[in-house]
Amino acid sequence: MPSLQSAQPSPDLRPYVRAYAQRRFDHSDLPVCESVPAQLEQVLNLELGIRPGVRHIQAEISADIWIGGAQTAFAGYMQLTPGVESFAVFFQPAGWSALFGTPMRETTSHLYDARAVVGPCMRELWNHLGEQPTFEARVIVVETFLRRMQARTLVRDGVSTSVMYLFRQHGSIRIPELASQDGISLRQFERRFRQQTGMSPKVFARIARFQGALDAKIAKPGLSWLNIAHSFGYHDQMHMIHDFELLGRTSPTQLIAQLGDVRPPALALEKQTPHTMVQLL
Repeated sequence: MPSLQSAQPSPDLRPYVRAYAQRRFDHSDLPVCESVPAQLEQVLNLELGIRPGVRHIQAEISADIWIGGAQTAFAGYMQLTPGVESFAVFFQPAGWSALFGTPMRETTSHLYDARAVVGPCMRELWNHLGEQPTFEARVIVVETFLRRMQARTLVRDGVSTSVMYLFRQHGSIRIPELASQDGISLRQFERRFRQQTGMSPKVFARIARFQGALDAKIAKPGLSWLNIAHSFGYHDQMHMIHDFELLGRTSPTQLIAQLGDVRPPALALEKQTPHTMVQLL
């Protein structure tokens, strides 16, 4: 049976990382095809066994070490076969960019060979992970590596702070309010937001709410979809279903069944319900 392990980062790395996850398919396990819906995390994938089949809507990736940026729409599928062994780092929406100096907009809706983006240190990390016998030991190796990268972090501007605030609130804040907090006009804020992230703040907020609803169901399967729709500020359940069809290409129930381990438990266990729900403009 395929195994999945996940963990949240150490407190000092939480401004950059949301979770770590490892999947392993034994040679007796059956192949699985998983859907990859829209998401806001930047994800570093290190393939330590047989490479999974990654079918992105724009391109296929065959690298052992690859980085995927935020995905503004349904991203494609992952074909997992016997012998697959993957370790993934789920960064905050701007986490990878802050640590490695790659603008968010350049990775949005794309997948890249991480070695081409960062350099040979990615291969060194891959080698060190392959030498470790356990998931816990691999987390220690990755965190040691990421701490070395902190000295290179970029200074965050107002838009970067707004990106994280909007994400943590699951999109439940008015965009004009964010612009006002930054002391700039709405039009200027929207332009700077798009330049930095590769998407508009309204699209970002919609995906943040979609992810929050999805992760809430993963964390507490007993919650009804009606309750989740109400908790995350959807007008009604049909409004939520429309967003799921737009961002996941299927209904909420079907998407949960098709996800597999694409959203690991360490992501879903974070607090999901926003403090205050307001309608987005």
